[in-house]
Amino acid sequence: MKTKLLLAVTASFLSLTAFSQKKKQAEKQPLKQQEMAVYAEKKGSDYYLIRLEKDKEIPNVYVYSNGVTRPYKTYTELKDIVIEFPGMMTSNNSTKEELISVLKKDNHFYEITSQRKDPKNIEKTIVTVYEVINGQKRIIEEYDSIYELMASPYKEAIFID
Repeated sequence: MKTKLLLAVTASFLSLTAFSQKKKQAEKQPLKQQEMAVYAEKKGSDYYLIRLEKDKEIPNVYVYSNGVTRPYKTYTELKDIVIEFPGMMTSNNSTKEELISVLKKDNHFYEITSQRKDPKNIEKTIVTVYEVINGQKRIIEEYDSIYELMASPYKEAIFID
């Protein structure tokens, strides 16, 4: 009986120690910052997604291929990203429709685009959500601003955790 009690106390002590160390490790690890989709480009059947992390100057670049999003390359300078994706710079001052993100949700695939009515005013931007089926696109929703998209079921295409 004493042996069982001693084993139970020892096991409890070890599990408490392991739990407290796990908690300390979790406190030391930084929280993953939220990213915002800023530009996307389709090359062949792959999508290259440029996402900006809060308080970071260099965006993260991902590739979406065969239903999986994974890091593409790690860049140390913005000019390297612009050299590889030159459309990123012209899209900011353009009035044509630009791809900004993709989203796979509930076995549906969506492309999210933006189009500025006034290239100098981000407030005058229309955001369109297209569903893509067998290479064909159809409009699902249009929003008069990025802020309207924030309240929609498609917001995780722009604001990524």
